[in-house]
Amino acid sequence: MANENNENETTPEDEKIVRKTISIKGVSADLYKRIQKISNDTGKTIGQVTDEAYRSFMGTVENAKRLSDGFVKGMKEGSSQYIENIKELEITGDDLQEIGRKIIFKNIDTLTFKNIDNDMFDRYVNAIIMVKTVNIPKSVSKARVLLKGSFIDRIVQ
Repeated sequence: MANENNENETTPEDEKIVRKTISIKGVSADLYKRIQKISNDTGKTIGQVTDEAYRSFMGTVENAKRLSDGFVKGMKEGSSQYIENIKELEITGDDLQEIGRKIIFKNIDTLTFKNIDNDMFDRYVNAIIMVKTVNIPKSVSKARVLLKGSFIDRIVQ
């Protein structure tokens, strides 16, 4: 596409750019003419205009990938895991950390939390639904359990 001679150029950031002649097949004639016009209008070479277009495109692709990865991670972290239909369950802070995401405890006769504090409870417990008895350590506030609970028969501290 560009008929640039091999040359080295220094940018304002003292970053050395090595240029060489590259032939690109399959560029549409219309697109090449538009690039030539931009080159003429800006006083830049076709290679410089093409470099800027590639740089812009790569930045867009990298930003889209970062956004996409962030979105997927956020969805995974934001979604809750259900633990349900258990007669008796004892869960520790280590268990919660190993699961590593929000949990909804549902339809459990006796749910016992051990070795956790308010912060860990908030970080990992999304909801407690239809649990007959919830046993919590003194390090967890009953109010926090009440705010995340529905259809709990009894909370024991």
